[in-house]
Amino acid sequence: MASNNLPVDPLKFVLQITVFSLLLVPGILWAVLKKFIPVKPKSVKGQVVLITGAARGIGRELATRFGKLGAKVACVDIDESGNHETAQIIKDCGGVAKSYKCDVSKKDDIKILHSKVKQDLGPVDIVINNAGIVWGHLYIDPSKDQFITDQINVNLMAHIWMNREILPSMLERNCGHIVAMSSMSSMAGVANISTYTVSKWGINGMMECLHNELKQFNCNVKTTNILPYFIKTNEKVSAFLDIRFPEIPTHIAGEEMMKGILEERRIFSVPGHMLNMVHILRLLPDNLQALFNNIFYVKVRGEPQDELVLNKYKR
Repeated sequence: MASNNLPVDPLKFVLQITVFSLLLVPGILWAVLKKFIPVKPKSVKGQVVLITGAARGIGRELATRFGKLGAKVACVDIDESGNHETAQIIKDCGGVAKSYKCDVSKKDDIKILHSKVKQDLGPVDIVINNAGIVWGHLYIDPSKDQFITDQINVNLMAHIWMNREILPSMLERNCGHIVAMSSMSSMAGVANISTYTVSKWGINGMMECLHNELKQFNCNVKTTNILPYFIKTNEKVSAFLDIRFPEIPTHIAGEEMMKGILEERRIFSVPGHMLNMVHILRLLPDNLQALFNNIFYVKVRGEPQDELVLNKYKR
């Protein structure tokens, strides 16, 4: 007996497919046209912006930029000294900032943090989940069990705990903005950064689900997912990179990120062309993808102990 492969409500299905087909080309043309239409950035003056991983690198870059725009910045990091320094830089420039030491991988610590921020600065308007452990390892390295747990907890679970803690207050006020720091590594499986890549792929899925769930509330809470290329923030990490194109300077990456956040883009890469380029690349046959990757190569060197494991099994 032949299986019934007809869709539910076939007449409605055909009608919807027809409408979709008619709107496809105009929709693509309109999306391309919008790329050239300037978008007025939103004002963040007086708003409370919570930024994790604010002690250095892109976290500090974003924190100081928000401070200059008149936002009240809650600088969050486990590095108390560096985090305090970031807050002080903002204050020295005439801004409002306060530093908070917090292990963002622990949801109880996040609850305490949120309570303190509300008391000191007010309800959080924008949360930027930027904190992360940027490091790699050989997939089968037996010494990395705890590192894997820590990296997933900081890079992925911290986003979940932070968003779940702060989102209800945004829904109550019918305003707010949740920003995630993903990575272009979430779009390609580069050797020696498997756990890091897992965490960033997870962020992409989580943010897309959250975006779609928020539609059910018919609310004004926005989401933004940022996928940056390698940013020059850590010389130790840079020493392990072998890449065709150099890392992006922090100030340039920060400028592009701020533009995307203030325009409330749902998802974008830094540089902006990379995300679309990878989507197109994925349509190619495997052999052409491999050829492209050999030209625009990204390689992450292993640590000495990784080489020992590699040589043990290498043919």
